[in-house]
Amino acid sequence: MTAIISFVSQKGGVGKTTSAINLATAFAFGGYSVLLVDLDPQSSIRFSVGINQKIPVGTKELFLNPDIPIADLVQDTDHENMDFIFSNIETISNERSVFKIGDNSKFLKERLASVSDTYDFVIIDAPASTNNMAINAIYCSDLIVLPLQCESLAIKSLKRFLVAFNELQQKLTDKNLRLAGILLTMYDREIEVHRKVSQQLYKALSDSVFETIIPRNEAIIEASAIGKSVITYKLNSIGATAYIRLMNELVDKFYLR
Repeated sequence: MTAIISFVSQKGGVGKTTSAINLATAFAFGGYSVLLVDLDPQSSIRFSVGINQKIPVGTKELFLNPDIPIADLVQDTDHENMDFIFSNIETISNERSVFKIGDNSKFLKERLASVSDTYDFVIIDAPASTNNMAINAIYCSDLIVLPLQCESLAIKSLKRFLVAFNELQQKLTDKNLRLAGILLTMYDREIEVHRKVSQQLYKALSDSVFETIIPRNEAIIEASAIGKSVITYKLNSIGATAYIRLMNELVDKFYLR
């Protein structure tokens, strides 16, 4: 049975897309079959894996053309064990049409039901928002990962998200929304604010924060710039090691083997 994991955040620039790509790659590297879905109209996933040409079919058809099988939306790449549905929502008109369909919070869950026996994992990169697309990602997910940058505004951002998440739990009563954990990203132990924020979060939320922390790492930045995951770019880097550790923590904590 496929496990669906979504990366969500109300705030951009927290390493959400980078983390989605690298967790998906870590699973694929570990021998699992993975489908990575980009719901963000900014199309960050395809640029981050080195795909620069126009995408013929993708997220737009996922929502607007439900008769097209999921298999026909998948793009061929050279990534072993990984398939992609890239975002191709290129106009405001497309975006409005997709958001209108996404008003049905169950739409994506029903759409992805057809791949329940095809992949071990579906990883979703949701928009940095709590709009209809993000709510669809949250609703269809078995586990939700919240990336959080270790900066002074992180606590306020986290509080806003938790309030919104609680409202969704009350609204979507037929679904047990499950927050897998808060993932601290871009961490630099030499920066005092980073140390203080992480200490506060572990003290206040303990088990709700992943033990794995994603460091601020040059290899992660370089890999993204050339369109690769840090795992395929520099496997022996601390960045790659962190994402592999995150994969193992998820698998062990939630019995995903």
